[in-house]
Amino acid sequence: MSSPGICLLTTSYPRLSDFDVSISEGRLVRGKFVHDMARGLVRRGFRVFVVTNHVEGEPVQSTLDGVEIRRFHYFVPGFETLTAGSGIPENIRKFKNQIQVPFYFLAMLVTAWHLVRTEKLGFINAHWVFPTGFIGWLLKSISGRPLIITAYGAELFPILQGKMRFARRFIRRAVKNADIVAGISPATVDAVKKLSGRSDILCIPDGIDTEHYSPGSPDGRLLDKYDLRGKRVVFFTGRMVTRKGHKYLLEAMREVSRRFPDVVCLLGGDGPLFGELDRLRGIWGIQASVRLPGFIPEREMVSLLRAATVYVLPSCVDANGDTEGSATSALEAMSCGSIALVSSVGGNIGAIEIGRGADYFSPGDSLDLARQLILILSMDSSRDRQWRKWARAYVMGRYEWDVVINNYFGRMGIEQSSQASPRTVAATRMKIL
Repeated sequence: MSSPGICLLTTSYPRLSDFDVSISEGRLVRGKFVHDMARGLVRRGFRVFVVTNHVEGEPVQSTLDGVEIRRFHYFVPGFETLTAGSGIPENIRKFKNQIQVPFYFLAMLVTAWHLVRTEKLGFINAHWVFPTGFIGWLLKSISGRPLIITAYGAELFPILQGKMRFARRFIRRAVKNADIVAGISPATVDAVKKLSGRSDILCIPDGIDTEHYSPGSPDGRLLDKYDLRGKRVVFFTGRMVTRKGHKYLLEAMREVSRRFPDVVCLLGGDGPLFGELDRLRGIWGIQASVRLPGFIPEREMVSLLRAATVYVLPSCVDANGDTEGSATSALEAMSCGSIALVSSVGGNIGAIEIGRGADYFSPGDSLDLARQLILILSMDSSRDRQWRKWARAYVMGRYEWDVVINNYFGRMGIEQSSQASPRTVAATRMKIL
């Protein structure tokens, strides 16, 4: 007997070098949220095999935190542009990348089928509805294994806005034939329903590693590095593109800095809007109260979240209809004991509960954001401590990985500690929902 095995399909996954500080400094860790789920499954007794595309410098086979990773080539090495840079959601809009899609489908399908067959895996979990959800449906059709699709929203919101119309039929086929489909937020669930016509879509949020993201004292060296010592900190970091909403937090600081001279904003990230944000900081005269350090390494995040008085997630909707898929970064901050302010847009909606260590503000409205920040920064010390406790407790109760994983596999009749054989695991298809 072996523990239940899962074939996890994803277009985005961390590289081994992302966990080498000397190499990863200044680099975004792509797909970290997928790895968090994978290692959470491993810790709870599952065998997890991840199938994802190859990236330069990475081995074809590797193991990370007990997760077995298999990377495949889908085009001529050096010309695999479909998954380069910003990833498939951005790249697939260009014709030169669209022609690589069939090769990507075939390469992932063949690699996954080989794993399912040789390792006798019992489940398929496709992360993203397109393209991996459709590939998961093909794999299910061949192997007979149950298919779970995890939808994130970022791959769906642009399609609802009329982009990439060709993807609609693939999404509909995948969703209608999956055994379980879960969106990570209410907005994602609604998007899946609208695009597929299927009504029984579950809302199961991404989990948070509450052991890693935990309260504690910040690293004094980082306080000095970012000139935060003795200050109350408003914090946000993310790639500097329109949908992340850096501009609205920057503008809100004009009023906040006038009211609270001891408050500074650490506004991290790099990207195409960095120069414009720096220019506005100068025009608005808030250089002394806003830090623009550029990219903030993942290894510094927990300490900076612990130092934050308020973490702001200022997402908005850009001209292409893209917006935030989930409020994960705000929830990580809350798990560290920070109060969070989240814009009421996209996957942020429903992620928090007003008053439970967090609150909403109107997206794209710097005045409303400034008002909310002033209210929180005006709290007395007793109320501030209470909100921080509520923030941590809320995340522990709803987003801890044990809760999330049970929401998936408890519905399929598989206990986390079970030693079911692949045949027994596959037989649970009859019990689903």
